[in-house]
Amino acid sequence: MSTPSQAEAPANAWIKISTASALSGPRPVAPVHAFGRDLVLFRDEEGNLGLIGRYCPHRGADLCYGRHEDNGLRCPFHGWHFDRTGQCTDQPAEPDDSTMYKAIRLPNYTVLEHNGDVLAWGGTEPAPSAVLDADIACTV
Repeated sequence: MSTPSQAEAPANAWIKISTASALSGPRPVAPVHAFGRDLVLFRDEEGNLGLIGRYCPHRGADLCYGRHEDNGLRCPFHGWHFDRTGQCTDQPAEPDDSTMYKAIRLPNYTVLEHNGDVLAWGGTEPAPSAVLDADIACTV
């Protein structure tokens, strides 16, 4: 029996996108391709996982090369900061009273660790709070 690819995976299923060991080390950031998108997986300073769009919406800089700080990633080009939900939280070159950052958000996915793997939920239904081995649709 073959394992289905991500494109063939059921819409409401957990997908293995990485191993937890890929985020070990001093800079827990890894490029991922899942759900037809280039994404960046990272662990913030509190130990929480984030899976967000890989490219900054400002000039398209690759966030895999951004600074890992303040529980998120800071774009290496102009310094826009994104948290693990994909929300822009800071735009250094904007005036102090600017709120433009509130309207800027990258795609994001629910992720969790399970048995040494990192799983992502790409379904249209809300992600379940727990995962069983039988719920995992495929691996990468």
